[in-house]
Amino acid sequence: MTTSYQPSPEIGSAIIKMSDEYDIVIATEDDKERIAEFLRKYFFTESPVRAASGASPNQRTDEIVGLKYLSQGASLLAVSKEDGRILGVVINYHTSPKDNDSEQSSNKSLSNDPHAKFARFVENNANIWKVTGTDRGLYGYALSVDPAARGRGIAKALTVRARQVARSLGYPMVWARCTNVYSIRICRDTGMDAVYRIPYSEYKDEEGKPIFNVAHPHTECVVFVQKLKSKL
Repeated sequence: MTTSYQPSPEIGSAIIKMSDEYDIVIATEDDKERIAEFLRKYFFTESPVRAASGASPNQRTDEIVGLKYLSQGASLLAVSKEDGRILGVVINYHTSPKDNDSEQSSNKSLSNDPHAKFARFVENNANIWKVTGTDRGLYGYALSVDPAARGRGIAKALTVRARQVARSLGYPMVWARCTNVYSIRICRDTGMDAVYRIPYSEYKDEEGKPIFNVAHPHTECVVFVQKLKSKL
């Protein structure tokens, strides 16, 4: 079910509190392997749709889509000042209306991947390009925080800082496909707008049965967008 889109006021940098515990830095190609290990350990194991689809969390580094685009300079790490350990990551990359078609044609194996099929279904129905009137955007592929570091505002800080990076790179909007209640809450709390949602119970096969039995408290997938003001 879609909702009408009315842009919300942008959340400014004031909500990012400087921390004595960590720095937020741009992720680089040199960070690829340790980011991959972080995602395998925390992000993929906690993804409710991946778990429901039977997807393994142990993806090879070269199979993790978002890591192919670290050179774009739009992904961020929260790094401990004490020991340099990664406390949180947000992986972002460039998207445009042509990306779905080119991805499907270049990777036929995705057609049999339940998780990938669901992602395409959601993105096609969200139709963010028509909704926002833009022709490109920065996509939030993954947001994850080490469980031992949660409750310190790291996820919110990464999300807002990523928005600032997107604006500095000239993107007219940012967007995310959220599959769990925690990322949904972060997007709402940082002023993003829900433009499409689908309860997991309504994503069904040809016999009318739900395809995924997603564990509570995760009940729906929501697509969020936020248009960005031009950099002054």
